[in-house]
Amino acid sequence: MESIICYSQPTSTGALRMVHSGLWYVVRTRAMQHQKAVQEMQEAGIQAYCPMMRRETRHHQSKKWIMREYALFPGYAFACLTYRDFGKLREARSVVAVLGDAEGTPAPIAWSIIEKIKDAQDRGDFDVLRPPVRRLKAGDSVHVKGGPLAGHYVSVTNVVGRRAVKALVEMFGGLREVEIELESIRRVA
Repeated sequence: MESIICYSQPTSTGALRMVHSGLWYVVRTRAMQHQKAVQEMQEAGIQAYCPMMRRETRHHQSKKWIMREYALFPGYAFACLTYRDFGKLREARSVVAVLGDAEGTPAPIAWSIIEKIKDAQDRGDFDVLRPPVRRLKAGDSVHVKGGPLAGHYVSVTNVVGRRAVKALVEMFGGLREVEIELESIRRVA
């Protein structure tokens, strides 16, 4: 079997995009050791990826908001493996197994699935953040996720109660103020 190489390629925005030239597999890791497993695989020369999500919670005593990262699929990561890499996986203490079919043959997954998960993570689609109503203010930029303005970036002009904002959007040859529900937007850093 010839050697297959996995690599990342810069996109027009400068972000790294994974390019398919190898086979991706789901790797099961020891409990709570997904980051260590990814590190061990990368040290062994294996491209590995563990999708993460951010969660914002309020501390029960101090009442401060705390943001933490969690594995999107606890106990699992993805790895781009060649025939020779399977031997390297045996040396990784935090890796338990490669998922496979009923006979135990490792089952590859499409690289496009990995790329879609990475893109969704980069957009913050998996994040569970506190309600944005307290954080949004006039002048903030937001990305519209749903509705007729989906895909547009708009500037908030006013927060309307707890469920909507008014924002300026460029359409019909000028700037128009529209009301958008909070569920349909995501704040842009």
